[in-house]
Amino acid sequence: MAPAVSASQGVIMRSLTSKLDSLLLQPPEPPPPAQPSSLRKGERKKILLLRGDLRHLLDDYYLLVEPPSDTAPPPDSTAACWAKEVRELSYDVDDFLDELTTQLLHHRGGGDGSSTAGAKKMISSMIARLRGELNRRRWIADEVTLFSARVKEAIRRQESYHLGRRTSSSRPREEVDDDDREDSAGNERRRFLSLTFGMDDAAVHGQLVGRDISMQKLVRWLADGEPKLKVASIVGSGGVGKTTLATEFYRLHGRRLDAPFDCRAFVRTPRKPDMTKILTDMLSQLRPQHQHQSSDVWEVDRLLETIRTHLQDKRYFIIIEDLWASSMWDIVSRGLPDNNSCSRILITTEIEPVALACCGYNSEHIIKIDPLGDDVSSQLFFSGVVGQGNEFPGHLTEVSHDMIKKCGGLPLAITITARHFKSQLLDGMQQWNHIQKSLTTSNLKKNPTLQGMRQVLNLIYNNLPHCLKACLLYLSIYKEDYIIRKANLVRQWMAEGFINSIENKVMEEVAGNYFDELVGRGLVQPVDVNCKNEVLSCVVHHMVLNFIRCKSIEENFSITLDHSQTTVRHADKVRRLSLHFSNAHDTTPLAGLRLSQVRSMAFFGQVKCMPSIADYRLLRVLILCFWADQEKTSYDLTSISELLQLRYLKITGNITVKLPEKIQGLQHLQTLEADARATAVLLDIVHTQCLLHLRLVLLDLLPHCHRYIFTSIPKWTGKLNNLRILNIAVMQISQDDLDTLKGLGSLTALSLLVRTAPAQRIVAANEGFGSLKYFMFVCTAPCMTFVEGAMPSVQRLNLRFNANEFKQYDSKETGLEHLVALAEISARIGGTDDDESNKTEVESALRTAIRKHPTPSTLMVDIQWVDWIFGAEGRDLDEDLAQQDDHGYGFFILFPGYNLQGLLSFFLSLPWLLSLPSMHLQPDLMIV
Repeated sequence: MAPAVSASQGVIMRSLTSKLDSLLLQPPEPPPPAQPSSLRKGERKKILLLRGDLRHLLDDYYLLVEPPSDTAPPPDSTAACWAKEVRELSYDVDDFLDELTTQLLHHRGGGDGSSTAGAKKMISSMIARLRGELNRRRWIADEVTLFSARVKEAIRRQESYHLGRRTSSSRPREEVDDDDREDSAGNERRRFLSLTFGMDDAAVHGQLVGRDISMQKLVRWLADGEPKLKVASIVGSGGVGKTTLATEFYRLHGRRLDAPFDCRAFVRTPRKPDMTKILTDMLSQLRPQHQHQSSDVWEVDRLLETIRTHLQDKRYFIIIEDLWASSMWDIVSRGLPDNNSCSRILITTEIEPVALACCGYNSEHIIKIDPLGDDVSSQLFFSGVVGQGNEFPGHLTEVSHDMIKKCGGLPLAITITARHFKSQLLDGMQQWNHIQKSLTTSNLKKNPTLQGMRQVLNLIYNNLPHCLKACLLYLSIYKEDYIIRKANLVRQWMAEGFINSIENKVMEEVAGNYFDELVGRGLVQPVDVNCKNEVLSCVVHHMVLNFIRCKSIEENFSITLDHSQTTVRHADKVRRLSLHFSNAHDTTPLAGLRLSQVRSMAFFGQVKCMPSIADYRLLRVLILCFWADQEKTSYDLTSISELLQLRYLKITGNITVKLPEKIQGLQHLQTLEADARATAVLLDIVHTQCLLHLRLVLLDLLPHCHRYIFTSIPKWTGKLNNLRILNIAVMQISQDDLDTLKGLGSLTALSLLVRTAPAQRIVAANEGFGSLKYFMFVCTAPCMTFVEGAMPSVQRLNLRFNANEFKQYDSKETGLEHLVALAEISARIGGTDDDESNKTEVESALRTAIRKHPTPSTLMVDIQWVDWIFGAEGRDLDEDLAQQDDHGYGFFILFPGYNLQGLLSFFLSLPWLLSLPSMHLQPDLMIV
């Protein structure tokens, strides 16, 4: 088996020569006094020589770390040191190219603006520019000379130590076509895809092999009818399946009609808990219809009192996962009243004394999870490799049983290993034997610790494709138990340069496939799954997270610090930095780290602990998850306008951020999302040519809006002929409003959210909406009627309404049978569990209307009961908007095939959109 290649090596090195090519393709700079914006001929010649030496060095490097033979021995310590030297050299060259590009951008945007200045001022300005230009030329010459010398020295040592010598049978890495690599990755993806979608639902929802007795105990505990508050604990070692059991129990039984609950919550707790965040998360799930304002700063005592007051007269069900200390339970339990309403609380923990303390030292309510036995372990392993019900290849049985024993009965280890073996089915017995021998006797059953799991994970990691290695290690920047959304992760990977587009696939689709592979391999755990079994978000198991954090430091991929580690000795330059300061009451500036070369930064914590980003000139990705405190509730981000390499910026939190008025220099910016209150309007956002995703919650800046809601459909929207996707909320709707939208000939997706149901049905006529393929209609009542010929291309229909307003309109007049292209219909019906007969009547009427469709047997139908749709019990519309698809809430537009111009007026007065048909907007631009 080839030794592992650093994830950072695989990504950075492959991009180096292409970066050099792009730089050299720029036309030579004309002689002075033209504005300097590109390389001179002498500089181009030196960089051309550097590129040739680098290619030679990287060819030999890849022969060392990726030899043609899979059974080649790993490199010795000398080779490992040389490989690390090449890696750091590659990073330094990459940093130099970024810095050079930044300087060229500065010069291109330069201009003295001194045409009206005095002669003396003009001469001084010219002298200053010339002096700066001379310094820049000298810097370029010195850096290129230094790098050329380092490359030649690395080549000399490689030849001296006979490292990675090329033979006639070896194929240089450079000659391997990118399409070949991606085809291989694509084939590998197809092997795993069945694990995530389709026939193997367990890959998404968890495999409860051997846990039937534990599940039955939990079901009896949940519905035994005793009014007293009961607390149960699931206890077991890491990776033994506690989370899978609790998650499946919550999913399958938390909403059972024979055991209804008024509210419920599933709360994850890291080993270094932030009680404010945990309690806020709990409150947002228990009381989603009355979430406090994002700018509020709530202390722990106030949160506990609010939770207790809300739960006082309710039957509730709460799961608290991965509790690490009984002291935390002492705090949380203060907000959970025993109101004799048959409420239930379930705890999962690795620590038995904690489990006992939570259950009042009543061992009867403790469910202990042990490692699986040999037979059950084999069942789980075989089903993970070939799928449930399929026969396992007989010639692989012996080596498989040995492998299963080494997993020690831990479902996490078995599942990850099985899914890895599935990827090797086509590689033959030799590969399986090699993998089996790679795992020495780890004895996970007797010692189920991180070190035993590390051996399993290290084997899996070493056999990952380079693209997946980088994507996996990138997850190390996130906090423990942080729910990571697929859409965000995909855009971050793209900004990092991990993703290459391939034939017939855009980069976002390729990145999405990589996410699916990580899920399919069991390396991340699904959280949110849609009705088509597509995973929308995930968490990383703490044992996997510990492994990838250690691996990230080992490969100098990233480093994660909390407030107790502000002084750290790290020999290498830090490239990716993640700061977790959510528990910091007092902190000091970071020391002992070289941060000038940081290209990605993630910050999670109180805003007062955020370091200055003004000097991080090479930042490409900036993720800010702020948490306000009583001392500071705002943050000045105007300095981001100087981060000319920035590609991704996401801001979340209960704070106010001040954005710069101008970001024209951010020519690489692809994503700008601010899920926090912003106090500035980006005046020149029209000039950010690479911008693909824009999401700004600019409260009070949009006229004619109530928070995120329009009074009605603005008339000018009917003139947006190039509008493709619209997600809009209105207080009320009329027939004229729908008629306004039907003229949008390019519209392919429409999400229409109406706060107040109209007195009369709204009719979708037999004209207009010719291109519409997706229609979502959210209202308190199902007031939409489709006549014959309406929406002829709609394939997916998503309806949301409340059961208590269903009878307001005749259910026979829905006209669903007239949607001739319909392939999928989903409905979310809001209501309580009190009136079972009404729920049955409503669902029956809806299914009757669906059966009138010309092809009812081929329709994919998904009907679920949920909490109240907005409009009942005072629920706010913006909370429902926040629970919609990945577009989030607010006003969402997407225009195909144009460059963005004239956007300024949007933030001041929405009718600017009328002029868009004559403009050129970037594909996939999202404005929310």
